[in-house]
Amino acid sequence: MTNRLRRSLFFCGFSGLFHSFQEVIVTDFTEKYTTDSDEKILLRKIQDLLSKSRKHYSVVYSHFLNPAQQALIASVHEFFGYLSFVGGYDDAERRLARVQSEEYNPDDGAPICLFTMQASMKDAVLSHRDVLGSLMGLGLKREMIGDILPNGSHPQFFCHNTAADFIELHLRQAGRYPVTLSRSDTAALLPPQFEEFSVNVSSMRLDCLTAECFRISRSKAAEQIKKGLVTVNWLVITDPSHVIHPGDKLSLLGKGKVEIVSLNGLSKKGRSFVTAKRPL
Repeated sequence: MTNRLRRSLFFCGFSGLFHSFQEVIVTDFTEKYTTDSDEKILLRKIQDLLSKSRKHYSVVYSHFLNPAQQALIASVHEFFGYLSFVGGYDDAERRLARVQSEEYNPDDGAPICLFTMQASMKDAVLSHRDVLGSLMGLGLKREMIGDILPNGSHPQFFCHNTAADFIELHLRQAGRYPVTLSRSDTAALLPPQFEEFSVNVSSMRLDCLTAECFRISRSKAAEQIKKGLVTVNWLVITDPSHVIHPGDKLSLLGKGKVEIVSLNGLSKKGRSFVTAKRPL
């Protein structure tokens, strides 16, 4: 074999390896679903959990995911048939991804703990912000905390089991009030409490309903929407003219969230009567 032939074969082999390497890069499955770097990291973490489930023949769980993250994960074809979501109760917003590679994988149960908080003053009312602020003040990541249900003076919240002991040991205050905690399983969940209210709007546009439901001006509502501070069904919507329907959930950063319950007809001037509800 001549030296020229040897060199040709060498470079052909190297070229083949190079193209194979290129194909591995190009076929990164996350590229098909998102261009956001954080979302790509999330999808790779779920892929790692699926690999772990296959390796150990067991059911594994993620940290808590917000609804937008759940929607992204559920859209990934490579995960079809391997995933479900659990959050401690049927209507949970923040949930864990439950990853099961085989039908008969053993499952030790979702690593979710429920805490009930009791303020020192009987008439104290603790808000969602009070509870979340007290938890974040401990240095916890948001992904370790599930839904928070204010319930007046007895707020409840879900957390990942790995954070439960730390929370129980260190959480002593929420808002302005000293608090005590009791840990229980999810069967001790109190029924969520809501307040219904009515608004009338010129149209079912997002800016109109945001203004009325959160008691700000329409121009301010449009500004907040364009800044990406408003979500509809947990997805950021930046178009003030987006049309809202009964059942949609609206959230404004720093102002809370509401659910549109029903559309109850029109006034003589053509304004829409809308019933909505917010958590107490």
